[in-house]
Amino acid sequence: MRPDRNQRKTRTREVLAADVDLTPIMCLFIILVPLLLLSAVFERLAALQVHLPEASTIEETEKPADGPTGIVELRLLLKEDGLSLEGTLSHDPSGREKEVYEDIRYDFPLQGDRYDLEGLQKALRELKSQYPKHKEIVLLVDDKVSYDAIVQAMDACRQEFIVEDGEKRSRDLFPEVALSEAFSEEKGFEGLREGTRKIDKKLGIR
Repeated sequence: MRPDRNQRKTRTREVLAADVDLTPIMCLFIILVPLLLLSAVFERLAALQVHLPEASTIEETEKPADGPTGIVELRLLLKEDGLSLEGTLSHDPSGREKEVYEDIRYDFPLQGDRYDLEGLQKALRELKSQYPKHKEIVLLVDDKVSYDAIVQAMDACRQEFIVEDGEKRSRDLFPEVALSEAFSEEKGFEGLREGTRKIDKKLGIR
């Protein structure tokens, strides 16, 4: 006796409509997801905000937006054998413009195998107290200086930490840090100061 076609179709439908048990797979995911999260390594990247030194124009020098800060340029040279802080002052701390712009320089030799960041901050603190409106400093870095030394020097230029009323607080020094071309022993700071010297010549200042 041959089976009825309707019966065969019914049996086929029953097989296709069978439910799939997803419980084992769900249990596997419940175990794997926390395990992967616990074993993952999260890395936090810190970014330092720096910019290139901006080119000055004659109009900007003659008519600054907020008045002169008293410092035309402030530069920090990072060399393998130490630090050098140089600047060009256009005004006295009282605000009176100098007849001839004054160049200043502070040298900080290596203290053993480390840079004299304490001496650097002391000089920066003195300049900041005399010229509080100035915020920019340009870093010129020798090729042999390590990245860690550059970051430490930038942090020392940006701010200092003081203790007031038993609390540790930060105070800005020169927060706007710019990175310039590498220092050349042959040219010195000539590349950086070329624009300023053109302005001085235009204004009749030598």
